[in-house]
Amino acid sequence: MFRWIKDIWVGSDPIEFASSYDLPESVARLKAATRRWSLFNLSEEVAVGRVSESRVSLQRVIPMVGNSFKPVFVGRFGHDQGKVVLAGRFTLNLFVKIFMTFWFGFCSLFVVLSLISVLHSPAAAPMALPGIGMLILGLGMMRLFAWFSRNDPAWLSEVIRTALHAQASLGEGPASAFPIPPRNAKPRFIVVATGAFILFGVMCLLGALRTMQPNGIPSDGSFLARYPEAIRIVAALNGALLLACAYGIYHRYLFAWWAGFAVLLFGQGWSMANFLSSHDLGNTQGPAIFLCLGSIIIVIIWGRWWYLQRIHFYWGS
Repeated sequence: MFRWIKDIWVGSDPIEFASSYDLPESVARLKAATRRWSLFNLSEEVAVGRVSESRVSLQRVIPMVGNSFKPVFVGRFGHDQGKVVLAGRFTLNLFVKIFMTFWFGFCSLFVVLSLISVLHSPAAAPMALPGIGMLILGLGMMRLFAWFSRNDPAWLSEVIRTALHAQASLGEGPASAFPIPPRNAKPRFIVVATGAFILFGVMCLLGALRTMQPNGIPSDGSFLARYPEAIRIVAALNGALLLACAYGIYHRYLFAWWAGFAVLLFGQGWSMANFLSSHDLGNTQGPAIFLCLGSIIIVIIWGRWWYLQRIHFYWGS
């Protein structure tokens, strides 16, 4: 485990890309193949970051998908045996390293102080459990999100090789902390989308069971008493639909892509109709309408992004 933490923290083995061009043209070609910023990018995956002779820092940006723990290529241009070479490694973002250093340091300090207090009062032993739990949570986050971004090094390497017409040369040493996945591996979008649909589907089903008592009356006495049975049925149907979509997304069936639009429209449409039909809004009806208009804009943005994901689906057997 400590070896894995070290590899993730330090980064991959050193890697070099020998360019087919001189230094100015190499920098210009790589800069043309990447972007400095990725604001309002909804249509394509891009390599984003800084490109100069003295420093190259690139990361893969996927529309509507964020991951602070994804590997970033950090390197610089130089010369080796008369050739222009881009040398560097894939590693975590510097700010993420600083944040996680603070996280682990604070949790470790908390655990140590808790253990010291146990020497004076054995009853204080459970005080160390929250700190240990936070340490495990931090390690779990690093592991999980590194797995989500396991394809990024191979993708970024291909962008760099294409721009420089370069051949990659891996340095010697232990296996990379960010291994290249097999060709038949499912795209990260499919894995993430499947997990998200399962999560929300289970939440809807649990909500349908827990928010209502057996007699159909909300246990918290909320405004759902106007139509409790309808709420329960809608929540259960929505949960079942989300789980069915998760199955179809995992197998990359085209029907799941179409069903994604139905889930988006059904969920937002029901929420807006339920919200606007409430009789207890009072003077907040104007802001409520404004929020609903904002929801429509969000639906349009997410709908456009979902439309662009059609390339991941096909009629499977």
